[in-house]
Amino acid sequence: AVMNEFPAVALATLAAVSQRLSVAQQSVHLLSGTPLDQRLAATLLLLAEKIGEPWEGGTLLQAPLSREDLAAMTGAATESVSRILSTWRRDGLIESGRRWVALRDPSALQQIRDREV
Repeated sequence: AVMNEFPAVALATLAAVSQRLSVAQQSVHLLSGTPLDQRLAATLLLLAEKIGEPWEGGTLLQAPLSREDLAAMTGAATESVSRILSTWRRDGLIESGRRWVALRDPSALQQIRDREV
């Protein structure tokens, strides 16, 4: 009844549902054959967009993110996620500690996420 009486509410609801559907479709696409490094980069960049804080020229994800959490979010084994994060840390793309990750070079992660397979 509210949506019939107030078309702006209906349009705002439709926009919100459309956005959620788009995010869900991106998630399905990522999990359906995209290499793990691309899925992990996409996940970190999405988290940075939603909860990131500026930090020493990069973005800090100050959330209790364990390797297991990232593995679950990307549909991967914890060991595989740890291996990629270690490589990225060594290459200067990220820094991490117990339950936090900082994106030092978000543009490099974007290149990984967007590369053609």
